[in-house]
Amino acid sequence: MSKYYDNINQKIKDYFDILESNFPEWLNEYIDTKELLSQQYISVTCGTIYSNLFESDFFFSSLDHSVAVALIIWHFTHDKKQTLSGLFHDIATPAFKHCVDFLNGDYMNQESTEDLTTEIIKNSKEIMALLKRDNILVSEIDNYHLYPIADNDTPKLSADNR
Repeated sequence: MSKYYDNINQKIKDYFDILESNFPEWLNEYIDTKELLSQQYISVTCGTIYSNLFESDFFFSSLDHSVAVALIIWHFTHDKKQTLSGLFHDIATPAFKHCVDFLNGDYMNQESTEDLTTEIIKNSKEIMALLKRDNILVSEIDNYHLYPIADNDTPKLSADNR
């Protein structure tokens, strides 16, 4: 039983099914780590969901987004390392997401919040144990920019388009 997948909204499950009809069960162990589960409380709307200025009746979390990116990558590659790099790409994302990048002076690339990715992964006993079991190095999954399907500059396609 997955802590995350078994408890998400059916609309999100339906969306995931469009991205990849055979959800990779092995991914659940990584998703269900403390560090990734904390992302389920962060909205991808950069804080607009918390304001009356914008109508928002659907909550899509940073974790939902990361799982979606991972599923797109898995669909086209069936490569664990690339898929995990997509799953972990926003693990360091704070509340208000890219607004923090703006505060950091990184409003064009929107990548400053990724600076803690490696540290968060390395400090997680759960994630490190899973990576060790699967013979995957942190350096193979902590930078999704390594994989073109995960991250390409506009106008090229990629799993994580901003």
